[in-house]
Amino acid sequence: MAESNTTVNAFKKKQAQRPNRPTWSNQRQTSARSSSTQQQKPRKPCGNCGTFHKRRECPAYGKTCHKCNKKNHYADYCRSSRHVYTVNPDSYSEEDEPAVDEQELFYVRAVDNTNLNLKHDIHATLVVNNTHVPVQLDTGARCNVLPMNVYNVIAPPKSIDNSKSTKLIAYGGTELHTVGLATLPCRVDSSLTDHNIDFHIVDTQVKAILGLTDCLRLGLLSVNNLVYHVSNDTTSPQVFKDYEDLFDSSLGSLPVIYTMTIDPNATPVVRPPRRIPAAMQDKVKSELQRMTTLGVITPVSEPTDWVSSMVATHKKNSEEIRLCIDPRDLNEALKRPHHPTRTVEEVAAKMDGATVFSVLDAKCSFWQIPLDYESSLLTTFSTPYGRYRYLRMPYGLCSASDVYQRTMEQIFADLPCSIIVDDILVGGRTKEEHDRNLKTVLDRIRKINMRLNPTKCRFGLEQVSYVGHVFTASGLKPDPAKVSAITDMPPPNDVTALQRFLGMVTYLAKFVPNLSDLTAPLRELTHSDIHWCWLEQHNAAFLAIKDKIANAPTLTYFDVRKPVTLTCDASKFGLGAACLQEGAPVAYASRTMTDTEQRYAQIEKELLAVVFACTKFHDYIYGKDIVVETDHQPLVTIVKKPLLSAPARLQRMLLRLQRYNITLVYKKGKELFLADTLSRAPLTTTGTETDDLQVMTLLSISDMRLEQLKKATACDSAMQQLTDVISRGWPSHINNAPPKAHPYFAFRDELVLDRGIILKGHKAIIPKSLRAEYIQILHEGHPGIEATKRRARDVVYWPSMCLDIEQSVSGCTVCNATKAHQQKEPLKSYPPPSLPWEHIGVDLFHWNGMDYLALGDSYSGWFDFASLDNTCASTVIEVLKRQFSIHGIPRIVISDNARQFDCFAFKQFAQSWGFQHTTSSPHFPQSNGLAESSVKRAKQLLEKTKRDGSDLYRNLLNIRNVPTNPQLGSPSQRLMSRRLRTTIPTPTPLLKPAIYTRVTAQLRKRQQQQKSSYDKSAKPLRPLKPGQVVRLQSPKGHDQLGIVQKHSRNPRSYIVNAQGTLYRRNRRHLLPVPEPPPQQQHSPDFYLPPQDPLPQPAIPHAPPPQPVLTRSGRISKPNPKYT
Repeated sequence: MAESNTTVNAFKKKQAQRPNRPTWSNQRQTSARSSSTQQQKPRKPCGNCGTFHKRRECPAYGKTCHKCNKKNHYADYCRSSRHVYTVNPDSYSEEDEPAVDEQELFYVRAVDNTNLNLKHDIHATLVVNNTHVPVQLDTGARCNVLPMNVYNVIAPPKSIDNSKSTKLIAYGGTELHTVGLATLPCRVDSSLTDHNIDFHIVDTQVKAILGLTDCLRLGLLSVNNLVYHVSNDTTSPQVFKDYEDLFDSSLGSLPVIYTMTIDPNATPVVRPPRRIPAAMQDKVKSELQRMTTLGVITPVSEPTDWVSSMVATHKKNSEEIRLCIDPRDLNEALKRPHHPTRTVEEVAAKMDGATVFSVLDAKCSFWQIPLDYESSLLTTFSTPYGRYRYLRMPYGLCSASDVYQRTMEQIFADLPCSIIVDDILVGGRTKEEHDRNLKTVLDRIRKINMRLNPTKCRFGLEQVSYVGHVFTASGLKPDPAKVSAITDMPPPNDVTALQRFLGMVTYLAKFVPNLSDLTAPLRELTHSDIHWCWLEQHNAAFLAIKDKIANAPTLTYFDVRKPVTLTCDASKFGLGAACLQEGAPVAYASRTMTDTEQRYAQIEKELLAVVFACTKFHDYIYGKDIVVETDHQPLVTIVKKPLLSAPARLQRMLLRLQRYNITLVYKKGKELFLADTLSRAPLTTTGTETDDLQVMTLLSISDMRLEQLKKATACDSAMQQLTDVISRGWPSHINNAPPKAHPYFAFRDELVLDRGIILKGHKAIIPKSLRAEYIQILHEGHPGIEATKRRARDVVYWPSMCLDIEQSVSGCTVCNATKAHQQKEPLKSYPPPSLPWEHIGVDLFHWNGMDYLALGDSYSGWFDFASLDNTCASTVIEVLKRQFSIHGIPRIVISDNARQFDCFAFKQFAQSWGFQHTTSSPHFPQSNGLAESSVKRAKQLLEKTKRDGSDLYRNLLNIRNVPTNPQLGSPSQRLMSRRLRTTIPTPTPLLKPAIYTRVTAQLRKRQQQQKSSYDKSAKPLRPLKPGQVVRLQSPKGHDQLGIVQKHSRNPRSYIVNAQGTLYRRNRRHLLPVPEPPPQQQHSPDFYLPPQDPLPQPAIPHAPPPQPVLTRSGRISKPNPKYT
């Protein structure tokens, strides 16, 4: 088994000494061994510049250090009295090294102590396999080391992987033998999430060492801050020992209860739960359970007026989930208890003469303040698993920072400490005084049941920064970091860059004396007749101007009592920002964007500039109302919308801005002199590639579908124009945008590029070639038109999407065939008759094994019925003749389309007796309501008579004598103008004939009342046109396709050709559909159901058939084609 030599103390893989490359200071290096075992002493880099060069040729000669303002060395190699640990910046990757042999060299202490003998290390306590283990943090290490004696206590030996045996060469050249590799679950004491970390197990008495990668992974170190202010202090271990209870995993509770005050005129808002990707649901559930166990939240079952949305995030390179609420609606109604921030003078007064400082950081600071019950209900938030409410003050409330600052200052007002934003600063003139003050503060913290974050507390510091100032052992000094964006700005390289710089200087003209004299040499280069040539005189003027605007009186001191304005801007490759008070600059900042950030859409760059400005000037703006100026107008709109409506990357940035009380205002780009100039000449420092918070995106998409979308987007000309304008930035007016991007201009602030596709918020924009396919996918399961549109609006977007869905889904044959019945149309009644027995309705019914014919009079309400021997047309006609012989021949007879009425014999009967026969719409009994009502009354009478065994005709006589109302009288009175004599004693005058004259008016009034009530749930349907494709309703659904032939003579009836057969149907039974017309066949004019032969009555001298007349009186001539 091959062995490899390794050095513990940097864990940076190194294969050979590379000539003329800088090496880590204060460390030994072992050269590659071949035939010789001698060690070669490496050359040391220059202590002023960090490179190898010839004597007296140092590139740092004549340069000014930005930390101590002394000459002849760079700031990274400053030897000032300030004790710092510096990470050497000249590391290089393994790919740069020539491969000489297979020997691996690793080094520990890739951290050197500039101008200071290393006397102590950076330590932390990890929970390894549920056991507390102290470890040394090594920022140069690439692997981790654990001694065997510690390993035997925390894990069984069988978990060691012995397949690889590695030799480690410790600092000083000592060779350490490794037993093997072990993977152990580790976590920081303040966290509940374990991380699997690999340790090299060594059989030697050494310290446990944690390398750089896992230090960052566990959040023990930050790569953004390369300088750590420490001193030779031994306070930290003793504090953790004496006050161990203050650093445990529990959640503290301050002795206050916060009561929120809501604007009584505010309207409560209830937000629905946001969906969570399936892969994250278990983690979200676990975090909800953890927060419930800690007592931060609790489930809610009762109704609440306010319900906010939950936002789920996780940290970069971490498995931990962070849950918070989006309280924008609540913040608008919440009244802030404004609390002033401490001024620099007030903090300096308490720290007067202090030489040693400690900073204490509260763990989950806002969560340590309980809420009262009513306030807790206001913080209710919705999740897919139910509603919860906060028991502690949540993050994101606009009043949270004021409440916390006020509470802390009240608690510690009588102690020798200062509350700086969310930290507690303790100082002392000597170490003994500092320790006494620290003990007093820690005792108070224990008394109030507060908890501290052990990973963020720092002890024994020699200097602390606060709002542009540095508290040091030698007094209060200005912070050089706030002007580095100006002092390190490179000189302009063309006329445009020079004009931009002069514009910034002109903006600051009122603060810079003798401006015209200073800028005169530079303004000469802006003339059109002067050739660009940057000379020493121009450089001297440039440096003089920078010096002026970076020092007083141009740069003012920060005043916490004055309002603050941040101006920020983003160029193609840089970010710039300035902090202003009353128009005067307080601090400047700029940085270069990373390669990833430079590929952001313009709106993302602009919001990144806002995040950069707020983060950079955190000490100035935290807890204050801030105005932020930007030249990107769409950004002002999107920050006012709900968080979920923003694209995923913008959501991440907006989450980081939630703790600040900012108001974004638009300002023209030509007016942002400071930020624009700083962003176009940024410092070479860059930020992290991605944000700390990653929002759980709702765009869950497979690789195949993503690739399909990317290809379709790349091939779509409209999508390409849109991609280009998103990348370059939108113009201020729609006329200046590409024509195919016009439909997207109204919501341009929501559009971003992500993985080759365009997103509107979290919704993918679908190219034209894929829209039909996506409509089919959205319509899977055959939801209705509106349901499909709702589903589409939730996940995708394209212009005219709803119209496309409506046209496509309305043509779905499955949906049309199973569609519900159409809504009823407004009531259309026959005109009330003016004479008795003028308008009657007839119908057949079956009861108790017998067939009957029922008829009713519309004028009088008289009804009658007769039993039938059979249901032939001749039998029905005979019964009607008997009735007509008693009451006379009516003018109109209405029936359904039964074969007894829709036959030649009945037509002959109507012609010969001289009445008009009208049939109701097939399968629509409502259109013959008079007959249906008579059938209903007849059946009821027959059933009642059967039950009590009474006389049927006597009962029928009594019913005909019952008055409908005093105005209309009884059916017999309206039909015969008299009461019928019954067994009830009746005065003779009442039996005399009396004509009712206002029957028609009363009937019309009753019809109007019925129509008014009926029409409340009715609406008219659009008329149909000949040739229109429809589906015919049947008891099974709309399963038959047909074409409208013409409008029938009857109201709301149409003749429809379905598969070669003609049908008459009511409009309510015809569903218009945008489907292709069916293939038609020749057919007869009208459909006649098969029927038995009807016996014809013997009429000896039947008159010749009379011609059929139309309503206008003309003779109807049938078309020979259909005869």
